[in-house]
Amino acid sequence: MGERPAPSYQHKHTPSLRPPHQHLHRSREDSPLNNQEIYCNTDASWISTSRTAGLAWIFSDRNQMELDRGSKVQTAVTSPYMGEALAIREALLHAASQNYSTICIRSDSQVLVQAISSRRHTTELYGVLSDIDAISFSASSPFDCCKSLSLIPYCFGLNSF
Repeated sequence: MGERPAPSYQHKHTPSLRPPHQHLHRSREDSPLNNQEIYCNTDASWISTSRTAGLAWIFSDRNQMELDRGSKVQTAVTSPYMGEALAIREALLHAASQNYSTICIRSDSQVLVQAISSRRHTTELYGVLSDIDAISFSASSPFDCCKSLSLIPYCFGLNSF
């Protein structure tokens, strides 16, 4: 985490999607992977001086074929962890708008993955993490199954933005 150059969103190539390094959260459904499952890699970069974050996400299928991608610039971001959380929330909202029904979210932020998985929300991230929880796992979730939140080290696939 910390400051790193903003990802280049212009390069259109298939992200490297290796199996998750750590499987931290099981959802309300514990079914095996299927052809319907969508993988979503998320990332953020944060500029402390301007309190601005670049948020990005890439959706792909189980065969690593890119389906869609998105990005957004967000102002008034208080920390790199907030940027990572906002990237996940935006990715989930985008997935819902695309009618994806089964999704596996992947992030390179160990701190965030642990916060979401443990459902221990810090004061700073409480609102965004509560939104993520509601979008992903509540009875009113737009997803049939939000199977997991996985940690992938940065070098294993998120640098393809």
